[in-house]
Amino acid sequence: MASDTSPISVLFARGILARLALWPALRIAVHQNWGGPQSAQKQRWLAGIIIDEFEACLPSASASLTAFDSHQSTPMHPSHTLPEPDTEYIETMLLQIMDDEFEVALEDGSAFDVARDVVRLWNDAKEGKDGYVKDLEMQADRTKGKMPQYEVDAGSASDWEDSDGDNEDESGSDSDSEDFGKEVVPQLLDHAKEVPDIDEDGFTTVKRKGGR
Repeated sequence: MASDTSPISVLFARGILARLALWPALRIAVHQNWGGPQSAQKQRWLAGIIIDEFEACLPSASASLTAFDSHQSTPMHPSHTLPEPDTEYIETMLLQIMDDEFEVALEDGSAFDVARDVVRLWNDAKEGKDGYVKDLEMQADRTKGKMPQYEVDAGSASDWEDSDGDNEDESGSDSDSEDFGKEVVPQLLDHAKEVPDIDEDGFTTVKRKGGR
């Protein structure tokens, strides 16, 4: 992040950290150390990359001071900022990083959902709205200590779930929570290494595309 941290950046960073903490694919990859011993650090690095992409669109303090000529009341160079990243750009970046850093190839659409929320968080931060950030932070707090898993069904439609070791009501007592607690399981690309990790409850963690 930039050295001169703005209120926009602080609010945005809070939202990004919380939203990534709610992304089951990333949580599993970090928990399983698919990114190596530095997996947790890579999650924070990913958050920093996203934040930097949007911070580059903010005018710097020096640019604001030098943009005005002493003899003019209008900016000499009004447009020194970069265009803001859109959902497609962030989705592509997330997919690439998950592939490069964690060897996970996602086809479940969850990267798009995260990217869409990232853009929303940025727009809210620019307007000083913190309601969505607080909501995400509350949800992230509820997932601490829980391992995301997905249910293996006979069909192809499996759901992400959070497991804290307790036997929960299969009817879905947590159904009032938002979509982050349940996302479609990632459909990995061809060469996925078939090494399922199944526990006594019949749950298996998502597989990465290859071993290190």
